[in-house]
Amino acid sequence: MFRILMAASSDFSFIIIFIIALIIAGLFWHYKSTKQVILRTLKKTVAKPITRIQNKEYAKIIGTAKHVDQPLTAPLSGRKCIFYQLKVERKGSKHGWHTLLEETRTQDFFIATNDEMAIVKLDQPNTFRKIYLEKDHQQNSGFLNDANATLERLLKNRGHSSTNLLGFNRTLRYFEGVIELDEKIAVVGIAQWKSLSEPIEGFGYSKILTLLGSKDQKLLITDLKKATLNDAY
Repeated sequence: MFRILMAASSDFSFIIIFIIALIIAGLFWHYKSTKQVILRTLKKTVAKPITRIQNKEYAKIIGTAKHVDQPLTAPLSGRKCIFYQLKVERKGSKHGWHTLLEETRTQDFFIATNDEMAIVKLDQPNTFRKIYLEKDHQQNSGFLNDANATLERLLKNRGHSSTNLLGFNRTLRYFEGVIELDEKIAVVGIAQWKSLSEPIEGFGYSKILTLLGSKDQKLLITDLKKATLNDAY
């Protein structure tokens, strides 16, 4: 009887330790997630008027996104934007959801606040930036729910299909996050003032601020509402 109790106690202790380890791992993952890293950095960085930002300062700007080049078109929603993230997941038979397709398209863009503008440079290594966008456009297809023409065209253009070899619908879900034109966003980056070789329409200054990232000081971008509320200075 004593041995049985000891064995049961040992098994119970193992279960408790395993649960605690899972909780700690979950908390660590949450703390290190892109979303939380960005929010923590934004919280401790004070937003300033663009003209008061010093060269090489790690600076925060909260403003609206403006396009530099021809805007992009988001593949699911058709929205005009300067940045989009797309993810398509397929439900597996045993192990939950699997990524079928993941795509990101970017371009340099302006961020405008009051009558001032800065350029956000995205033509850099991916390791120099962290970006978190709300996945505010979602769709799905599957059993008794055919993919519409937009979804089917999207998958076909990228070498996939909403159906399997037997013609039955796969269970798919689609997520899209974008930075739309004139959307309010928060950006943190390394400031560099650059002289303009050509004037920018509607911009009356000879120099413009550029925000960049580096290995140690990432360029941070988000459209989280929580991040864009604190814009007083």
